[in-house]
Amino acid sequence: MNQKGQQTWWSPVVHFGVHIVVGSLIFVLISLPAFGLGLLVQYLAANGTAPYVIQVLTLLEYAIVTIDAMAFLAYLVITGINAVREMTE
Repeated sequence: MNQKGQQTWWSPVVHFGVHIVVGSLIFVLISLPAFGLGLLVQYLAANGTAPYVIQVLTLLEYAIVTIDAMAFLAYLVITGINAVREMTE
């Protein structure tokens, strides 16, 4: 039986895996509005909306996805570093 404060060898791996799954779900949830915005842009472009409006909405779509991806990558790096620290303790 483990004493209080001791962990099994696989505990940090499971902890890291849970963080990856949760982070991925959050990434998808944040990306969904960008996907919807892309569909809206296609619809508006097909119906003759002003090009400037299309460009602004496209820029917003790209910004949402880019910031979301950068935040997700930062989260992966930080979580990975914490997992390695947990494994080496």
